[in-house]
Amino acid sequence: MVVLSTTIAEEQDCEKSSCRTVWPSHQSSNRLPKKIKMKKQLLAVLFVAGCVGANAQTVVADSVEIGAGYANQVWYSMETGKKGTAPKDNWDLAFDVIDISSSIDINSAAGAKLWCYPKAAASGWASVDTTGLSTWDARYGADTSWTRGAMGNYADPTNPTDLDWGIYDQTSHKVLGDSIYIIQLVNGDFKKLFIEKLQSGSFTFKYANLDGSNEKTVSISKANYKLSNLAYYSIVSEKELNREPDQTKWDIVFTQYTSFVPIAYNVTGVLHNRYNRTVRADKIPNVATYTNWKAHNANSEINTIGYNWKSFNGTGYDVKDSLVFFVKSYDAELDDYSIWKLWFTDFQSSTGKYVFNKQKLQTASVATINTKIATMSLYPNPANGSDVKLVYDIETGANSASVLVYDITGKMLLNKTLSTKAGMYTEQIPVRHLQKGMYVITLSVDGQRASQRLTVN
Repeated sequence: MVVLSTTIAEEQDCEKSSCRTVWPSHQSSNRLPKKIKMKKQLLAVLFVAGCVGANAQTVVADSVEIGAGYANQVWYSMETGKKGTAPKDNWDLAFDVIDISSSIDINSAAGAKLWCYPKAAASGWASVDTTGLSTWDARYGADTSWTRGAMGNYADPTNPTDLDWGIYDQTSHKVLGDSIYIIQLVNGDFKKLFIEKLQSGSFTFKYANLDGSNEKTVSISKANYKLSNLAYYSIVSEKELNREPDQTKWDIVFTQYTSFVPIAYNVTGVLHNRYNRTVRADKIPNVATYTNWKAHNANSEINTIGYNWKSFNGTGYDVKDSLVFFVKSYDAELDDYSIWKLWFTDFQSSTGKYVFNKQKLQTASVATINTKIATMSLYPNPANGSDVKLVYDIETGANSASVLVYDITGKMLLNKTLSTKAGMYTEQIPVRHLQKGMYVITLSVDGQRASQRLTVN
């Protein structure tokens, strides 16, 4: 058993592939409203995709417009429709506010650019010289994850304490900035930027004109964005922004974003919410009748739907008629998972209009699923300087069983083999040396998974 060191850690479309990453299997109850949390049982029941069926519902035709020039972002609920709209270009920086995450992104889709200053570390703030800027490599966030922004995507993989823009101090639990950046804002202006620290859930950063004038220092607290993925800040208007609807109320966002084809390029497409999973099924003879989502792998990459369900024909866009998506959606009000079928029928670039069909295939209530695993629970939770115990029950025996520990970014920290014989077991999980924050403990039996969040204080 090995515990690894932890880390806080278009318009011409092109075809591209993406890599798979490890990600928690379902929405965290710690991110849900109080009344939903109270419905949770001490023992978590395993969700098995497709084990409970319901009759597929009527196909619903819908559309979303993001405007001429793809001016807006539109967040969308598969259950209820549009949930929120915000201008694409009203922010410059986006801070990951989920638990112990530390990544920071830029609004590259609206024209922002970022360079890490190569001539000096933090001590060179007063004497920044941008000579040679055109030869520096620009930095971008990943289009596969909300947790890998332009400041966070370039960490040294050999140094677990390097978070790209700063270094994590294992004694003080602070991230202290060590990199100066030059940023071109969405309005074209240039600023120098320094992320000073992340401490007690607050980012502190400063920015100024390149000559040092008009320096500003700002702090953004994660506590003010408890139901958001990201906290936004506009350097142009010097304002902190809460742009997103409640994180538990939307599934996908229609937007323009920067992809890599293979170079950085702005595309117009769809990204899914942080905790959702999406299935992409291609080369389907009849998408209108196809419902076998279980035959395909579910992806956690947020660009699984992406942009390349359409292609530019020289004057407009053709939509692939053999491509269908299935979205695993969590409904916080019902405390249910739903499987939604989604397929596009048109895209109109003049107004940024997406035309599509959706169909609810089934709902799986966590209270009624029967599996080989009856229950699992963790205690103590939160963990206060101690290890925790996992109690689990295998009803009929299994071929394989293991417990896995992930940090909030999806990095696996532990994978331990467990007994596969039928019975109830208690297993000690070593967490006392982990950094403070949120973790996901996953029990896997014959490829089926149950997960719970663990807080380490």
